[in-house]
Amino acid sequence: MEIQDDEKVQVKPTWKLAWGLWWRMFLITLGVWVVIAVISWFTVLGAILTPLFALFGAFG
Repeated sequence: MEIQDDEKVQVKPTWKLAWGLWWRMFLITLGVWVVIAVISWFTVLGAILTPLFALFGAFG
């Protein structure tokens, strides 16, 4: 089943489309980096605090 020429959607490249795509890519990338940073922060924080808690007998 082939789509007729008059039924095809044509997307015209405009600055509005370009800026919309750019912002979408930027925000997705920013979100990914925030998730990576939060995981890294808690990993480093855990690596620093665990020996301190063990030193003061916090783990029993």
